[in-house]
Amino acid sequence: MPTKINKLPLLIIVVIAILIRFINIGSMPSLNADEAALGYNAYSLIETGKDEHGVSWPLHFKSFGDYKPGGYVYLAIPFVKIFGLTPLAVRLPNLILSILTILFLYKLIFLLSKNNKLALLTATVLTLSPWHIHFSRGAWESSAALSFIIIGTYFFFKSIKEKFLLNFNLFVVFYVLSLYIYHSARLIAPLLALTLVVLYFKNLIKNLPQILIPVLFGVLLALPVTFSFLNNGGTARIGGVGLTADQGPINRANELINHHNNVKLINRVMHNKRLLYLISWGQKYTSHFDLNFLTINGDEVPRSKVPEMGQIYLIELPFLLLGIIFLLKSTIYHLRSKIFFIAFLLIAPIASSLTYQAPSALRALSMVIPLSILIALGIYYFFSFFKNKNILKVISIIFIIVYGYFVSYYFDAYFIHYSKRYPYAWEYGFDQLVPYLESQKNNYDKIYVTDKYDQPYILFLFFSKYPPEKIQQEIKLTTPDQYGFSTVLNFNKYNFQKIEWGRIRSRSLVVTSDELVPFEPIKIINFPNEQPGFKIYLKP
Repeated sequence: MPTKINKLPLLIIVVIAILIRFINIGSMPSLNADEAALGYNAYSLIETGKDEHGVSWPLHFKSFGDYKPGGYVYLAIPFVKIFGLTPLAVRLPNLILSILTILFLYKLIFLLSKNNKLALLTATVLTLSPWHIHFSRGAWESSAALSFIIIGTYFFFKSIKEKFLLNFNLFVVFYVLSLYIYHSARLIAPLLALTLVVLYFKNLIKNLPQILIPVLFGVLLALPVTFSFLNNGGTARIGGVGLTADQGPINRANELINHHNNVKLINRVMHNKRLLYLISWGQKYTSHFDLNFLTINGDEVPRSKVPEMGQIYLIELPFLLLGIIFLLKSTIYHLRSKIFFIAFLLIAPIASSLTYQAPSALRALSMVIPLSILIALGIYYFFSFFKNKNILKVISIIFIIVYGYFVSYYFDAYFIHYSKRYPYAWEYGFDQLVPYLESQKNNYDKIYVTDKYDQPYILFLFFSKYPPEKIQQEIKLTTPDQYGFSTVLNFNKYNFQKIEWGRIRSRSLVVTSDELVPFEPIKIINFPNEQPGFKIYLKP
């Protein structure tokens, strides 16, 4: 008879995970433009059956000219319908999915190792992971897509052990659905699926007749997003953030060629831009394993990091190294499981490395799964060295205190200092600014708003709950910039632009950030650090 597993520890872990991710989620951090776009388009579909541009039920949303995969918008619809157009409603789908990621990672590790302690430890590491927490507390499509991939992975391994057809079907469905959520998943999910097929080819061949229908169904399910990706969604995104958007290798190739007095064929071969792009890719790929990125400073993008924090806790580094050693040496996992974990770690940063912004904590978020598995394995075997119960107790207490310090440091950095250090990155103040301007706009002919902050128009649409049927008639995007992004310069009475006082019409409200205006503002909206975020002026 199998030993009955006590589910209480797992329940405690899940409750802790929910509390960490749910506390102040509606306001901490402030809603950013990308989240507002997801929420407003869900709201627009509810109200009109069309997105902000008047397209009926699209698979990709032409938001800022940057075609977003539509999956998250559709996930948000029931929450926006129930809770209204609020930050909480937009973020709840990802919060729920992030908890499912933890739960299914536990189930996956237990399935593969038959070791409940190791499975609980792995779930705990992910629960407390600063990388995973950060991208669980917002409408991050990367986190939602990762959840679908982990759930699908669990069902694949489950299919190898029992009820093949049912579980294999679920594997196919969840992997394909991840393609609808986030761009990076369109590379990561197929590569992981290919790895699983290669590793378990013999098992799959035995069930070949049962595989054909799920695979055909998966292909059919993937066709709509594939066609949409090729027609507009993918090409626009790749052109904007892809590796070739970085002109550095081209400029460097030309510079090196020009160093030669006589430009010969061999010079062009030696200093070929394709070779330099390959070198650039290699540097970007390996940068995701840089210890500065992983343990000290993390991502350079303020929206994707907290002050003075890496993607994992510094204390986890030695356990990560131990985990790699014991993954290779121990028998707790079968060989094919070990290979899959290593492949997962190597595949995870590929999509991120193909962009000019690397290392990227956002696009390489799936790294958090194999890293958590390895860290947990290292911790598990570290404590297995201590056979004396008294010594084990002392070491455990020391470990809990030190690990607790790092976790507390992260919570302090995130909940106290983050909003004060990077308020501009999260566009604080719009939730106060928009209601105030809405209450005043009937008294003025025009309202001019600084364009210093990212895509202000969508935040105005969101917080004012502007009627979608109106914006569908009014919206007009600017010409895309070099990265493929566009914006809306005006709608209704609002004009979003650089504030030049001499060009402002009379009978207008003017909203600035740090632009110089020769008058005293009638209202100031401060950032959480008490510095002025917006200054509102009246031009009579």
